[in-house]
Amino acid sequence: MRNSTLVPSSRAGRRSLRTTGVWLAMTVALVGAGTATATATPETGKQQPALTGTWETTVTIGTGPGAARTVSRFTFAADHTLTTDGAPDENGNPEYPGSGYWTARPDGSFSFYITHDGPEEPAEGVYPGTVHAVHMGRVKGDKFSTTAVAFTKNEKTGALLGPVTVSSSASRVAAAR
Repeated sequence: MRNSTLVPSSRAGRRSLRTTGVWLAMTVALVGAGTATATATPETGKQQPALTGTWETTVTIGTGPGAARTVSRFTFAADHTLTTDGAPDENGNPEYPGSGYWTARPDGSFSFYITHDGPEEPAEGVYPGTVHAVHMGRVKGDKFSTTAVAFTKNEKTGALLGPVTVSSSASRVAAAR
């Protein structure tokens, strides 16, 4: 004989799970909608994610006192693509331009993948090959910061170097008027 006080019916369990699922979905939708951040674009007036736009970005490659630092502009487009002009060389010309994709959450957290070519031969703080990096971070107002893991693939030998610790911090570039 089955003890109904110790083993709930499967029908009641499914109904309870369904009700809990509906409440959870509604809560997530309401909380997400209440904390979403967006900015209006002047040309369309449509709301865009807070990350959309151009950012002056300092990227630190490695850790400790010997870490290499570069500064370049990252542009996060509304279609979730990402471009960077790359850090300027000794003549002020951008080198190692890159591209990738990004995604953001309503709570201000975001991630992006970026890839760019590196030098043909080793240079100070830079390894030869193609860099692939995945950044995770948070945007707050007109600033963001990320941490990342990067790998460099030497196209000549196929060898991978990494993981390399990378971090970035950025400030939004004011739109030209």
